[in-house]
Amino acid sequence: MTPRPTLTRRSLLGAALGTGAAVLLASCASGTASHGRSTASTSGLVIGMTYTPNVQFAPFYMAADAGDYVDGVSLRHHGAQEGQFDALLAGTEQLVVASADEAVVAASHGNDLVVVGGYYQRFPGCVIVPEDSGISTLEGLRGHSLGLPGRYGSTWFTVQLALATAGLSESDVDIQEIGYTQQAALVSRKVDAIAGFTNNDAVQIAQNGMAVRTIDVAPHVPLLGASLVTTRTQLEAHREDLAAAVAASVAGMERFVADPDGAVEATRAYVTDLVDTTQAAHAREVAVATAALVKPDADAVIGALRPEQVGEMIDFLAGRGLLGATTPSTDDVCDPLV
Repeated sequence: MTPRPTLTRRSLLGAALGTGAAVLLASCASGTASHGRSTASTSGLVIGMTYTPNVQFAPFYMAADAGDYVDGVSLRHHGAQEGQFDALLAGTEQLVVASADEAVVAASHGNDLVVVGGYYQRFPGCVIVPEDSGISTLEGLRGHSLGLPGRYGSTWFTVQLALATAGLSESDVDIQEIGYTQQAALVSRKVDAIAGFTNNDAVQIAQNGMAVRTIDVAPHVPLLGASLVTTRTQLEAHREDLAAAVAASVAGMERFVADPDGAVEATRAYVTDLVDTTQAAHAREVAVATAALVKPDADAVIGALRPEQVGEMIDFLAGRGLLGATTPSTDDVCDPLV
């Protein structure tokens, strides 16, 4: 199965709720409605970030503002119609912030991708239900509708893990592919539950008036979320430069975890609607929820990338039939630079 890329996320969000829908869009609820500064350049090492500027990318903004990156390193946000790995594979980016599970699946389809740095230390995928829902466990999804963008990407892997944990088959649950309208679909009760992320969907729905609960998809999650990804070609040619960029990004992650207000301030230079105090407060909530993924407990090492976790993820994805023609080894797709 060739996974459908997540390139049209922002363009699909416009379908949410119709009139007044903008309050539920990720771009508005977390302070990403309009673009401010861009640091992309045509030379040097370019770090790509998916879609529009967002406080979830504040570690990289903070690293840039603090001068952690060497001269010539620039940040670039992707367009709505651009695949998350397109520029990397074309050689116009040298590093991209992307979900490691999606990178491994793409590598299994023949793409030259290698995960070289960590970002989220806890996987963000979860099942989200209204607070008043009778669904309190994953087993409770039986016979209920579950909305997700489609049968691809991290939310689909989240659903696969939830089903495996609960001992359910796909036929036990009414799985509905609804594009990137999960938030609107849950608020309007078009679905009973959604697959989403703890640091944006769950936070943003609550910000817009619906109390929700999240249900963990496994006691131990064999998946990795947002990470730093490059290509083997880039790694062989520019290892030292990439290692320096990863180390600088980790310094930004440390600043981010320690200072959510600073994260909002750094993001304000890229996102003009954060001059509004309500939007800034919403962005801070997203920053705090994201920091809980970057450093989920006192023992978590910020920016860590553990090959054994990647190997466990490969085993899970292969076992669920989610990989392509080739099952990569851990060494094929994981080479920690710090």
